[in-house]
Amino acid sequence: MNEAAEVKAEVRYLSLVRKEGGEPIIGIPYRAMSVDPDLVASFVLAVIIFENRQLKTFVKEGYVVVIEEGEHVVGLLIVDKVEDDEPYRNNLIEIVKKFETNYEQQLIAWKGDIRPFREYALDILQVYPYRTLDLKMIPRLVSKSEATPDHHANIPWSVGETDEKLQIVLGYINGKRTIEEIMQQSEFEDSEIMAIMSMIDKYKWITLTRRLEDSSILAKIMDPPMFLLGVYGDQLIKLVEQIDGKRTISKICELLPFNMEAVKTVANRLIDAGVLGYVDTPSLSEGNKEA
Repeated sequence: MNEAAEVKAEVRYLSLVRKEGGEPIIGIPYRAMSVDPDLVASFVLAVIIFENRQLKTFVKEGYVVVIEEGEHVVGLLIVDKVEDDEPYRNNLIEIVKKFETNYEQQLIAWKGDIRPFREYALDILQVYPYRTLDLKMIPRLVSKSEATPDHHANIPWSVGETDEKLQIVLGYINGKRTIEEIMQQSEFEDSEIMAIMSMIDKYKWITLTRRLEDSSILAKIMDPPMFLLGVYGDQLIKLVEQIDGKRTISKICELLPFNMEAVKTVANRLIDAGVLGYVDTPSLSEGNKEA
């Protein structure tokens, strides 16, 4: 783990709760915790709302709960234990303030329906995306399948204006554009694109790959499946034999009697099939850690 990764604490859970009544309005779980975040939130709210006591920070089993009160809601942000929670607190203050500004009338004339507030998750994810994606990655849409119900799950935040923006961003995804290129072509803020990308990545609407360059270096992950051997035959075998985790695609082309386009075509099919991977990607070098 590098120094930067050691310093940065992970965001675990963020929620906004109505002060008068304690109803949860938005709750975004980011990562697994050893304690139930809802129980932690319930304890904090009991102290603030029902005991009428001020509580700004609460520490529980290695987690820090940063708490900020607005006029109508309480914001809770659970992060890994940190010495200085000020950056997280400042972000939470802005999240609470913007939420209350955007939905002031609905909060004043409370009707108990939290569905209109779900689209605000996009604003939260602009501050804390599910994970920060490499701008050089290429998103590809995943087809929903009855055989894989864990893929292409429903996105709870895809309502109202957020859904409209999500649908527009999906239109830019063609399996060729990088995230950076989508940012350049889209009318949305970069933070909105990253928030939406992290959202559709989290709910398995996309897979991510890299553009294969002449300077790319690949390594073998598994043996090629029989159906690809049947399609490409000896060309595929010769290509895989030259991929050692050190040679660039350009160097491999010098060693094989194939042109660059042919090599890239076959290599991309092997990458998609999970046979090959980039040696310089975290997913290959660090065991595909969940960010």
